[in-house]
Amino acid sequence: MKVSAPLTFQWTAREGGSWWLVLFVFLSFVLHSAAFFIFQGKNHVPARAPRTAPSVQLLTALSPDGTRSPENEALLEWIATQDPALFAKVASVEPKGLLDIRYKPSFETPRTHPLGVPPEPDTVEYPSPRDPLALIRSVMPRTEVKRPAVAPQPTRVTFSESLASRSPADLHFAPQSKTNKPVEPTTLLAGISDKGEVRFVFLNAPGGSPELDAEAPAFLRTLRFAAVEKPLEWGTVTFFWGDDAFAAPDAPR
Repeated sequence: MKVSAPLTFQWTAREGGSWWLVLFVFLSFVLHSAAFFIFQGKNHVPARAPRTAPSVQLLTALSPDGTRSPENEALLEWIATQDPALFAKVASVEPKGLLDIRYKPSFETPRTHPLGVPPEPDTVEYPSPRDPLALIRSVMPRTEVKRPAVAPQPTRVTFSESLASRSPADLHFAPQSKTNKPVEPTTLLAGISDKGEVRFVFLNAPGGSPELDAEAPAFLRTLRFAAVEKPLEWGTVTFFWGDDAFAAPDAPR
């Protein structure tokens, strides 16, 4: 039997595997896993500083010292006039009774007018017979029919409601000027003072005759109205020209 050379270190001879190594590996795995769950770290999130609201300055009509500022008022008025919402906003006004309108389909409205009654055929029209007594009446003496005399119509002066209660009583006016052409009533706008004096007279609607239109305000200035508490009262005065404003027609030659 051959004897091997002696070794530097003497090791005891073992047969088979050792379970201590497996146990140490398992314990190491358990301890590392426990350390991972116990001492796991998280990312530190720095605390955020609170955000402060931005400073807001309101534009008012008052200055900082409490007095009214014309510059601020002018700027506010300009901003109000340039507001686009005033032009872009569409007024949504619902018509009254919109939901009460009954729906009417278009086919209910006739597109063509119905035919009327056909025209009657043309007939020959004969003149009516002459009165047989017309010939006898033509040779009989005629009696003149007297027309009733028409009373002359004088010129009338009327006042509006505001001046009617203050107008003079028994007012008579006969124009001195005459005209040969037809004229319309002349209307004047008059301003009466509290003492009843005619302060202002304006020609509102001329009648068509310059002479009569000039005589009407001259006569109105001579009138005296009743006194009231109002300092000045306005009203209209109308001259309806009568037969005395027209010249007599020339006699036939």
